[in-house]
Amino acid sequence: MLVDYHVHAIGHNEGDHSLANLRQFAIQAQKKEIKELGIADHNRYYRDFNFENIKLLDEEFAELQFKLGIEMDYTPGEEKEIAQFLDRFPLDFVIGSIHYLGDWMFDHPDYIERYKQWDIDKLYAEYFKYVVQAAEAGLFDIIGHLDLIKVFDYHPQAEVLEYAETALQAIAKAGLCIEINTNGLNKPVEEVYPSYELLTRAYQLEIPVTLSSDAHIPQRVGEKLSEMRELIKKIGYTEIATFNNREQELISI
Repeated sequence: MLVDYHVHAIGHNEGDHSLANLRQFAIQAQKKEIKELGIADHNRYYRDFNFENIKLLDEEFAELQFKLGIEMDYTPGEEKEIAQFLDRFPLDFVIGSIHYLGDWMFDHPDYIERYKQWDIDKLYAEYFKYVVQAAEAGLFDIIGHLDLIKVFDYHPQAEVLEYAETALQAIAKAGLCIEINTNGLNKPVEEVYPSYELLTRAYQLEIPVTLSSDAHIPQRVGEKLSEMRELIKKIGYTEIATFNNREQELISI
C-alpha cells in the first residue's frame, strides 16, 4: 500500500484549496496508486485552509482517502502558542518541521550565504538540538524531513549520526513517526530525507515511518514513493504509519 502524507495544495501561496486545484492532486494520487493523501499545508497559510472542500473530494474519490493535516513550524519557547493554534483545526496528523534556526530560514535559497558564517559541524549540532526539542514538545505526530539541514549539500566532517542520535532517541521515546520525504531529490543535495544511515538507525530504534512526496504541485504527488517502499523493505520495515484523528495506525506495506 502507498500513502503520501505530505502534500501542499496551497504550495508557497501559488495554489489554493479550491475544488478544482485539490482535484488535480487527487487525480495524480490515483495515477500513482496512492490510497491515502495527506493535505498538509504550511501553518502560515492557515487563513486559506478549506477542510470542507477536502471532505467533499474525499467523498468524490471513493478509492482515495484524504487526510487532514498541517505542516507546523516548530519554534522553541512557543509550545503553548503552537498547541493553542493546532487546537483550532480538525486534524488527522501534524507534521512538526524545523525550517528556522533563530530568524534564519536555512532551507530558503535566498539565505544560503549564511551557511558560510557557520562551522558546519556546529550547525548540524544546533539543528538537531531543535529536532530534539520538537520531539519532546508533545505537539506533533510526524517529524518532517529529519535531516533537512543538508538541503544545500553542506555536510559535517563527523558522521551525521553523531549529531542525529540524540534526536532519534527523543523521537523513539516520544512514539513519533518520521517521514521518508522524496523532495530532497529535487534539491541541491539530491538525496531523500532522511539518509539511508539515519533510516537504518530509525529502524533499529523501532521508529515508525510514513511516505511523503512534499509535493507543492500536482505532478509531484507520489514522486518516487514506490521506490521508497522498496527501500524501507530492504532496511527491514514491514509497515508504514497512517493517521486518523491524531491517532497512529501501522499498516502492512
